[in-house]
Amino acid sequence: MPEATPAVSPTNHATWERYADYLSSPPELVVEWNDPETTARGWLVINSLRGGAAGGGTRMRSGLTPDEVRFLAKIMELKFSISGPEIGGAKSGIDFDPDDPRKQQVLRRWFAAIRPYLENCYSTAGDLNVDEVRDVLPACREIGLRHPQRGLARGHLGLDGDALATRLDALRVGLGQRLPTELGTGGDETSVADVVTGFSVATSGLRLYERQGRSLGGVRVLMEGFGRVGGAAALYLARWGARIVGIVDDRQALISEEGLDAAGVEDLLRRRTGNRLPPAEPGTGVADPRERFGTIPADVIVCAAASGTVDNDVLDRLEAQGVRAILCGANHPFAASHPGDTAVERAADERFAVVADFICNLGTAHAFAVQLQYDEPADPAEIMDSIEMTVCSALDDAIVRAGRADRGLLGAAIEGALARIGDNSGDGE
Repeated sequence: MPEATPAVSPTNHATWERYADYLSSPPELVVEWNDPETTARGWLVINSLRGGAAGGGTRMRSGLTPDEVRFLAKIMELKFSISGPEIGGAKSGIDFDPDDPRKQQVLRRWFAAIRPYLENCYSTAGDLNVDEVRDVLPACREIGLRHPQRGLARGHLGLDGDALATRLDALRVGLGQRLPTELGTGGDETSVADVVTGFSVATSGLRLYERQGRSLGGVRVLMEGFGRVGGAAALYLARWGARIVGIVDDRQALISEEGLDAAGVEDLLRRRTGNRLPPAEPGTGVADPRERFGTIPADVIVCAAASGTVDNDVLDRLEAQGVRAILCGANHPFAASHPGDTAVERAADERFAVVADFICNLGTAHAFAVQLQYDEPADPAEIMDSIEMTVCSALDDAIVRAGRADRGLLGAAIEGALARIGDNSGDGE
């Protein structure tokens, strides 16, 4: 049966105020970089060195700003409070066109510039337009860095010498393991690292519907983004009964009125180029102008593209389409005019069941946390099971705090995460 829906907790306003204070407080460290060979600019933001280290992926896009990187570093801190390990949040961001053929050289010079942090206290991975396997690992190897998680293993775990090398090798092999067919993308060789975040996103949707007393069978899903996160999330959701009715990337949209099943999503995954949709073919849907993505009826949207894509106009459009749940596969999909601006997030939380990004997309962070416990590669099924339990536990906690499963979940999740890190907002509470 669906859960009762009492009024939103009266402590909600105080939670949002604490959250705004947390977001607007200055981080511990900001490193700014100007590439000597291109127009690229980069920033490393370390919100704190809680537990002796900080972690956060590396993203690249034209027009990226230091405020965006700073915000994402703070969200990473909330994520680690749930996913583990108990470290601070950080983020790397590069303002540069990811389609530029010099992308890999820019990444290599960026990692060389911040190498002292990567060696001792900062760990990174992939993020928007930066793939961990194809971009981050090769760039780190080119500058003589064994693994981009070295700073975590050294700063947080205190490992050095042979012990450090052994643990990092286990991490590289463990997350690079091929998944069995039932966990992979179907007929394609897929590694653990390729799917863990998409798996956590889909798991959050499955758990949300379970707590609402419903099944995913026949649920109509919109996908914003079809890269590593969006593609894997679409596949698992379809395998669990949902129908993917619309997918949009930065260039085109694909609409399927009846909805793609798992076989249809698998076919798209095999034919996509990078993180973009392939040209449409008979049986896989119809390529449409991007505007149609905003009109097709749906129940759920998965935001798995850039940050800041959802504003108040988009919320109105989603509600008109019938959407009632937002799964935040992207880091902070909500628009904000300045650090600490939570107006769109609050509006979304009052109108939709919003699964917070630091719960929804914790797959990679938690996979690292699991594998870093071992000197040998962990069983892929163990990693996936642990991600599932962690996502479900965190979402259950948010539902209990909210007292309902259809609204108020984002504020409730923020309340729980701030409590775990002691706010770190300068007020001492």
